[in-house]
Amino acid sequence: MNSDNRIIELLSEMLIEQKKTNEKLGHVDGRLRNLEVQFGGMDKRLERLEKQQAKTNLAIGELRLSIMNFAEKINHQNQLEKRVTKLEKVIFKN
Repeated sequence: MNSDNRIIELLSEMLIEQKKTNEKLGHVDGRLRNLEVQFGGMDKRLERLEKQQAKTNLAIGELRLSIMNFAEKINHQNQLEKRVTKLEKVIFKN
């Protein structure tokens, strides 16, 4: 009879510990669900950022081409100015 009481006592303790473990697991599960919601929002924001970055990269590429064209035109203008200066020296030398 004494050993039966001890077995019942041990089983009761095990059930109490199991209940505590289940409560902790429920708490952890709730926290994980909150993290999933937060990560879901972060995924959407990350997608928007990636799309915006792609647009920004395209705009930077266009600006780069515009600057290169502008530099080419400035160089051409500079060459014309040098030629005009040489002509003026020859013409107005006399």
